[in-house]
Amino acid sequence: MLVPPTEGLKVAKYASGAGYAPDQWARALAGVDWSKAELLSDKPTSSVWRAELVVQKRPMTLVIKCEPINSLKRKVQKFLHTTHAYRQWRGANLLYESGIGAADPKAVVYGRRDGAIIECLIMEALPGRSLLRHIADQDQGVREQHQIARALGGLIASMIRKRLVNADPKPSNIVVTRASGAIALGFVDTVDIKKVSGFLADNDADVWFMLRDLLLEPMGVGRPVRRALAMRVLRSLWNGSGSRSAWRAWRNEWWGGVSELVQAHGDPTPEHNPLGPASSTSPEGG
Repeated sequence: MLVPPTEGLKVAKYASGAGYAPDQWARALAGVDWSKAELLSDKPTSSVWRAELVVQKRPMTLVIKCEPINSLKRKVQKFLHTTHAYRQWRGANLLYESGIGAADPKAVVYGRRDGAIIECLIMEALPGRSLLRHIADQDQGVREQHQIARALGGLIASMIRKRLVNADPKPSNIVVTRASGAIALGFVDTVDIKKVSGFLADNDADVWFMLRDLLLEPMGVGRPVRRALAMRVLRSLWNGSGSRSAWRAWRNEWWGGVSELVQAHGDPTPEHNPLGPASSTSPEGG
């Protein structure tokens, strides 16, 4: 288990608009009792925690993503600001600028524990459960399931309009929240968000791959998405205004294309179960 650092804490980047100085984030991280923090994700090369940080006497529940800087490659990435923490920050900014929900990064902090350098990204803890947990538990009414499906279709449609793609859009990386009583979705892992040049055409492979990955993870944990809900997502994506037959032709083309990608992928079982003990209440896919 990778426990966050306690020694030599230094802030490399922080959200100046949040109203807190760099040293305040360092002191807040140093003051956490990690034995009382919640471990959300535990992998050989990373960990994700939810903990209460006291920043300038104000307690906040935040998420902390940690990775060791334990190889030449990661040291070079740290120097070039291309580590996961920096990529997550840039991805979140791309989404924010496009009006798409994402966990807000607060600070990137480096420190040591047992002599090892560890990078920590402190970020907002979005309220709610992951989309994967909603799919797996199936404890919502039909109406709410349809609302979530439409919200997901709307999210993807917004990304298409803004020419954004996500190479890792699995449901464990999306949190279902509520904004003014309405269903809203937000990304908690934005490492693989990128902006593409040109227009994302309706049959663009990037979009089909995003849809494929939204289906694969639930299949891999034995909770496949119901076809009726997948059709709701597609309906929200369709920008046509033609006849019912035009909709059906478009739907069949898209569903057929995405289904072929799913079949070609092979065994979707994840290496680390996002519904396992360490992540049973987590909005973090990692």
